[in-house]
Amino acid sequence: MWRRSSVDHSSGDRCGRRGLRVAVWAVGALFLTACASPQITRLPKVSSETRCITPAAQQDTVVGVALSGGGSRAALYAAAGLEALGRLPSPQGGSVLEQVSYISSVSGGGLSAAYYALHKPAHAIPVLAANGTMTPVYQAFFTDFQTKLAQDFQGALIWRQLGSGRFILNSALAAQSLHEILEESLLGPGTFADLAAREQSGDSPTLLINSTLYNNGRRFIFTTLTPDAAQYDFMGDLNRSLTSRGVNRTYPEVMKKRWESLLPVTPLELQIDPCPLKVAIAVTASASFPPLVGPITFTVGDELDYWHTGDGGLYENLGLESLLLTFQKQMQDRKVRRALIIAFNSSYPFSVGFKELKLRSLPWTLFNYDFSRIPQVMEERATAYWSLFYRSLQIEGVFPDDSSLRVLFLNHESAQWEDDLSDLPDACRHEAPPLTSPEDVQHRLATIPTKFAMESACDRQLLHAAAAKVVMQNQHTIREFLADRQTPPVPVQ
Repeated sequence: MWRRSSVDHSSGDRCGRRGLRVAVWAVGALFLTACASPQITRLPKVSSETRCITPAAQQDTVVGVALSGGGSRAALYAAAGLEALGRLPSPQGGSVLEQVSYISSVSGGGLSAAYYALHKPAHAIPVLAANGTMTPVYQAFFTDFQTKLAQDFQGALIWRQLGSGRFILNSALAAQSLHEILEESLLGPGTFADLAAREQSGDSPTLLINSTLYNNGRRFIFTTLTPDAAQYDFMGDLNRSLTSRGVNRTYPEVMKKRWESLLPVTPLELQIDPCPLKVAIAVTASASFPPLVGPITFTVGDELDYWHTGDGGLYENLGLESLLLTFQKQMQDRKVRRALIIAFNSSYPFSVGFKELKLRSLPWTLFNYDFSRIPQVMEERATAYWSLFYRSLQIEGVFPDDSSLRVLFLNHESAQWEDDLSDLPDACRHEAPPLTSPEDVQHRLATIPTKFAMESACDRQLLHAAAAKVVMQNQHTIREFLADRQTPPVPVQ
């Protein structure tokens, strides 16, 4: 949730004094924290009254957007990315944004995904006017969207903890404070029943908010989709591919179990009724980052079994995998013919940490140790293996090729800037040190820290401009893929 982003060049004496102050404060806070009670969320059990579950719709070409984690950096970049898709005309008329029917998010991206799904204008209001410009209603919506996401959620959380006697180091109570702040200042009291009503009327895309179940290490998706929505039968497609090549092979049972462990879990599989659940709670669970915030502990109905769910980025920080499995399942069931995933990735670049550590001379201690590097290392390895796995099976014909299932990565530091920086946002023209080259701008974007606050107007404007740029840089690929959309949709077989 929070990550240091600069090298510490403090002297040894200053580090010692600062460390002593932090140690005294930490001991006092830990003592006070012991008096606080842990917070357990009791969720309602599924029943005959559970009516907000929505099966996947049948369509020819399905479009999904994945929004990565990364605190306010990710939230602002995601909102700007959705706005940029709104300004991009679709080959079929209207806006590309109007063709997005799924949004999957992690952590900071969840703030944007949830706000968009709950508050976007109704589908009857067009995104683009007849002249191709964004309509006033959507212009006002996206302006307000960016303003709300620029709030200092991190500072508000600290003050809420101190002002309510919850104390900073109680991570369970910090999760409660974050939930309250997100509900009060951003998302409102909307529930998944409200989301389902908007989804069913066409006013909102289907939302997948990704978190991690600590109990079994599996992805947990807060959604209104049916439990089988992402239960892609990998073994079935593998057998089909091998048979088509005349290969007869059996698999060890452990291989099937390993695959099952990768399939996400939905609320109904845990007998949870998601309908009355507030969206702000799901976003909090996805955005929590232990030991500072969360995880959220919950139980279902009157059961005595406890589940613990936290940061979705611990499992996979792009929000991509659950969307990928959902679309592969739909293609396998012949509900869709083709699928496009646009992934707005504003994860903190692994290479930046590498450069910082090469310049670090300080020994690692409890008070200057950036523990976020541990999940970064594990995520980097997992991403490499998943990429090799997916591409290899795509080559072997098990997974659909890029003409049928396309994943388009739009990274925040990949925006291309003019050599003379004539496109540099106004708020960045008097920075110290000054930004003098496109490489400086890309480095500035890459090193924006992961916090739930964005004090710099330059950083906010850079993220907004970067999102618009990467969409324009890839507009041909997006429009070319969507141009092959057919109507009516393929029939279910």
